[in-house]
Amino acid sequence: MLHAAVKQSRPTKRRPRHTRSGTALPRSDGRTIASRRFRQLVEEFEKELGGDGELSEVDRSLVRQAANLVQLNERISADVAAGAQVDADALVRVSSEMRRVLSVIRAKATKRKPDAPSLQDYLAAKAALADEAEDS
Repeated sequence: MLHAAVKQSRPTKRRPRHTRSGTALPRSDGRTIASRRFRQLVEEFEKELGGDGELSEVDRSLVRQAANLVQLNERISADVAAGAQVDADALVRVSSEMRRVLSVIRAKATKRKPDAPSLQDYLAAKAALADEAEDS
């Protein structure tokens, strides 16, 4: 009779966690507005860093952290606009941290961009093309 007292439980079926970035969001199947916004931010920040699958794990982690902070800042700002009570200290901390992380991403993106030619180099190249066109 001991077996009758033990409750038989069925294993629960978990919904898959869909994300493009490979990041499993807790309690999310990837279809919520927040999940879509997260993926959009991650894609944009990865593009800024010159993504295309060449980012290191550290850079991907930095991008995910930035996306989370931007979303949190957006939620707090929406609460402020709606007139809800908001912890001003939390708003300042999140904004500051978001700004710091985004500045790191911006600095890395600037380092990775190829240098543009100087004005003198550009004009010299144009003059060389014009000379070749005259000779033809």
